[in-house]
Amino acid sequence: MRTLINTPFLLGVMVAGTLCAVSPLAWATSVDVLKPYATFRATVTQVVDGDTVRLNTGHTVRLLDINTPERAHDGRAAQAFSSAATDGLRAMVLNQPVAVQLGPRVYDPYDRVLGHLFLDRATPNRWINGGLVRAGLAHVYTFPDNRLYGPDLLALEDAARAAKAGIWALPRWHIRAADKCCAADDIGRFHVVEGRVRGLAVVRDTTYLNFGPDWRSDFSVAIPRKQDKLFRKAGIKNYNAWLGRTLRVRGVTAPINGVLIRVTHPEQIHVLD
Repeated sequence: MRTLINTPFLLGVMVAGTLCAVSPLAWATSVDVLKPYATFRATVTQVVDGDTVRLNTGHTVRLLDINTPERAHDGRAAQAFSSAATDGLRAMVLNQPVAVQLGPRVYDPYDRVLGHLFLDRATPNRWINGGLVRAGLAHVYTFPDNRLYGPDLLALEDAARAAKAGIWALPRWHIRAADKCCAADDIGRFHVVEGRVRGLAVVRDTTYLNFGPDWRSDFSVAIPRKQDKLFRKAGIKNYNAWLGRTLRVRGVTAPINGVLIRVTHPEQIHVLD
């Protein structure tokens, strides 16, 4: 896990059996000017859904690096565990003082603040984003420009999946095999896909990892060249090292030359062997 800032107050969060220093109470800032990586204190006045709250400062906060099942909206039925995620978040934070730690990108397109919530008092499991993932009420959902605690959350997600906690007990969230991915109902949705890389090709500004004998119909991964620097920073200097390896890939499936997931940052790929 990367260390963001030095602070005399570190919140300990147990992740996969190790103590990780998460630093949400450093650099307390005015709520009038929110800057990347800063932290401010507030009280939660409303829980909108499983990953969104409103504060007494007037801000709406979208919990960073995670995604919970959607409530019913725009004529769409509620997703399984949406009520459990909302109720779980409400039980943890409603009317509670919290510290909000911002990521590198402060706002989303809906003008919501993007951050990690920590209970602003001494209590076990203070890290709210991590608590939702640990309970199987959220999956990890990172972006190339906002992935503050991605590795730590992925460790919690692995443990929740192994325990079949929450959403991970449902077939919809089972890991898809690359050689069978994906059914029509899976297209356009977030999935975790696992398989062995059988080929690699570079076409113009994109590297393609192919998981089957025919890239026109099988599962593939596309990595835009502009994202290569993020992978190099993570120690992945040559994608050819993945040939013959089994990878676990996470992202939204698209019906492109069979089925394709566009990968934009290292947290989307995990090498299994």
